[in-house]
Amino acid sequence: MRLVVILLACWLPPLLLAAEPESDDAFEREYDAVQVKVSDPYVEVHTGPGRGYPVFHVVERDAPLTILYMRAGWLKVETVRGKSGWVPRTALAATLDGTGETPELDALGHEAFQEGHWHASVLVGELDGATSLGVALGYRFTENLTGELMYSQASGDFSNNNLFDVNVQHQLFPQWRVSPYVALGTGRARIEPRATLVQPENREENYAFGGIGLNVYLARGFVMRGEYRSYVLFTEENDNRNLEEWKLGFSVLF
Repeated sequence: MRLVVILLACWLPPLLLAAEPESDDAFEREYDAVQVKVSDPYVEVHTGPGRGYPVFHVVERDAPLTILYMRAGWLKVETVRGKSGWVPRTALAATLDGTGETPELDALGHEAFQEGHWHASVLVGELDGATSLGVALGYRFTENLTGELMYSQASGDFSNNNLFDVNVQHQLFPQWRVSPYVALGTGRARIEPRATLVQPENREENYAFGGIGLNVYLARGFVMRGEYRSYVLFTEENDNRNLEEWKLGFSVLF
């Protein structure tokens, strides 16, 4: 397994660089634009996808706007004068397109891997030869940084393991649909040995881990996720154990 990880570390960056969009403009043009008319008295246009970005332009009622794509609840728009900026999706929820219908804003394209959203994940895999199942809840604080809580169960021939950890993930290229990340975390494990004659005592031990992962944006807030972790289990006998885990699953953004 260590050899596989080393090979992935060597080959993954060149493959991802080859898949990188040529530019932000090229990435935006991948989706069909939607034209609408403003229905509110006015709409404030921000310089970036968040209320912390300053307002640099105001669009009045009945003025046309072209919606380019959506990102984490914000829409990138362009005015008839060619000014581009960001507005909250809720500000254009009641607008009409050229056919007199409300546009399907949820289908405007890539909205994953940006700041200001929660995600819930379910993953299955293998931990040191035992089948593992994990559930996680995370929040993306910035475009690159995510904090996450995860609970996992691993059942094997010799023990049942319950792990609870907190980890931090750094998204290397958040604008990519296939986006790698690295993770560091720490937690506590409860180990319940299996025995037929003498029942040994359950024990609890701390651990730390490092890992690499890959998020693949699918559609409408769904993400396929794969991850590899290398654990160091700090035992009471001062004889640390090394464990490896791989898992695959899905995340839902909200």
